[in-house]
Amino acid sequence: MLGEGVTTAAFWKGRVALYAILRAVGVGPGDEVVVPGFTCVVVPNAVRLAGATPVYADIERDGFNVDPAQVAEALTPRTRALLVQHSFGIPAAVQELVDLAAQRGVLVVEDCAHTLGGAHAGRTLGTAGDAAFFSFQWSKPYTTGLGGMAVTRDAAIGERLRAVHRETVVPPAAVRLRLLAQYAVYRRLFTPRRAWSAQAILRTVSRLGLFVGSSSDAELQGEMPTDHGWRMGRFQEAQGEQLLRTVADRNAHADAVADRYDAHLARSGWGPAPRTPGASLLRYPVAVANKEPLLAAARGARVELGSWFETPLHPVPLEEHERFGYMAGHCPNAERAARQIVNLPLHRRVTAAEADRIASFVLAHAERAAR
Repeated sequence: MLGEGVTTAAFWKGRVALYAILRAVGVGPGDEVVVPGFTCVVVPNAVRLAGATPVYADIERDGFNVDPAQVAEALTPRTRALLVQHSFGIPAAVQELVDLAAQRGVLVVEDCAHTLGGAHAGRTLGTAGDAAFFSFQWSKPYTTGLGGMAVTRDAAIGERLRAVHRETVVPPAAVRLRLLAQYAVYRRLFTPRRAWSAQAILRTVSRLGLFVGSSSDAELQGEMPTDHGWRMGRFQEAQGEQLLRTVADRNAHADAVADRYDAHLARSGWGPAPRTPGASLLRYPVAVANKEPLLAAARGARVELGSWFETPLHPVPLEEHERFGYMAGHCPNAERAARQIVNLPLHRRVTAAEADRIASFVLAHAERAAR
């Protein structure tokens, strides 16, 4: 999918793959890494765990990806790398950002956690920068339960990445067995109408320590998690190898569901989600003025809606962002998007009828937000 001459390394989670890349390219104390101010907190936390400082750049006013003009202002002589995220699977301004980074001698790492098989201007996402990482967590384009992949076309970076990978270990057997059990339950029971109840169950078993979660409390506090020294288990690898062959079908299904959402929104005078040819959407973002009431109504109606990103550094509350070097008000576009954006599902279990039901619910209960 990424072509020849690519070094790949499989890790326990996508964030672990990012941390491995940062180590492989030599990011460390005294360095800065520019990241979008509209992301999951594990991204800047990986930068912090590498010993560097995350510097936040705002997203585009009418989009969800980092604004090249804001990146240009954020770059300093200490900037070592730029992280380019493709939010919801919508391609960022890749070439403009790569050109800008090259002019300043800055490395580019693509955050492809929301996309797999997507392209922009004829280039596969994940191949434009110096390295990239993908995520196979529960909510991603395809899932192995958890999992992440680091990739690079640079031979020198590839050698160092392999060295980092050799330092990792297979997770404990008990953890791998719990993940296998969770994966089996997910495959058999998850449907859009059960999404809210599934989340409630997962929160409960997580508190009991029975669930292998995406994030630990320690990680959300900015501490080094044990699993950052883990590689992907054999079960994850086997599932990934099978599912990789289905990516094109998954993306075609997502496109078809997104087209149905487009049609519903157009008939009601709403604009569609921003897409470009070749994009592979993970979720379908919609800006609303009544996010919290809408989510509450969706829960009651058993309609699957996503709330992320709930804050610029999801899921940490805005008042706690300072711990990760983010000051409230620094990225106003991102903060507005976090207040407004809900996302509609595009995964394989969303049938045409379910997509129509979800779109009809949103149009009946949502208040349109001005972006």
